[in-house]
Amino acid sequence: MSVGRAEREAFVLSGPVTLYESADVRDRLLAALQGDRDLVIDLETSGPWDLAGLQLLIAAAASGRKSALGVRFENVPRVCVEVAERAALGDWLREHSDSLL
Repeated sequence: MSVGRAEREAFVLSGPVTLYESADVRDRLLAALQGDRDLVIDLETSGPWDLAGLQLLIAAAASGRKSALGVRFENVPRVCVEVAERAALGDWLREHSDSLL
């Protein structure tokens, strides 16, 4: 589902996104996905990142797709991109992102 920017809900994900915070981050992402509008997740103030954090982004995108909602990422920090590259998921992250830092 592709909609205009005015029809998107903005969500800022800040702080660490690692295995240690994964339960809290998962809960925040699930809450953000409860709306009926596409979701833009701003990652500018997030980090550090690890593979568990990247898996949460993948799960958020999949959950949005199941609910017919678009999920996009913007202001993706370089460290998140590096984690994605090491996991051979760099192309996936770029396809789902509006901007990389």
